[in-house]
Amino acid sequence: MRYGKLEVICGPMFSGKSTEILKRALWHIHGTGARILLLKPAFDVRYGQDRVVNHDGIGFDAQPITEMPDVADDVSAVFIDEVQFCCAPHFNGDLVENIRALLLRGIDVHVSGLDMDWRGQPFPVTATLLGMADIAVKLRARCAVCGQDASKSFKKHRNDRRLELGQADLYEPRCNLHWHDHSNRPGTELSLDI
Repeated sequence: MRYGKLEVICGPMFSGKSTEILKRALWHIHGTGARILLLKPAFDVRYGQDRVVNHDGIGFDAQPITEMPDVADDVSAVFIDEVQFCCAPHFNGDLVENIRALLLRGIDVHVSGLDMDWRGQPFPVTATLLGMADIAVKLRARCAVCGQDASKSFKKHRNDRRLELGQADLYEPRCNLHWHDHSNRPGTELSLDI
């Protein structure tokens, strides 16, 4: 029996992560004709409860989850969008161990999600999966200030919530020069002339 492959697609907000996971799901269906499972955290209701949708409104039906569902033996690949939300209190269980079990069964797993929060701290689920990945893809966005490559998600409104659903109303991609973490550490003061 073969061991499954794990692919992790990560990057900041607006870098095309959901687009990439949807592309891979379509390629898998059309290339192999095999059955897949497309999952998304039930917590993420920005574009609907049961769809994976990119910021351009393109999407497909998906199963919302608060825990890993049973995966039938005829499923050859599992695709999970927004894996950073697959943690307590929004997810029951250990997604990493669930994915290990799928890989042991020979099921390929493709996930996408933010690698870092708006403070620049790694999301543990994404970071662990990146360490396990056979293929890791780090996407970039365009900085909302200067248009250069952006690898950070900037939160426009200060608060202490690490996981907060939002779109362009709350987040924007930023390059290292124009990003900051809103902290009060010396050298990280907010600048109004960016």
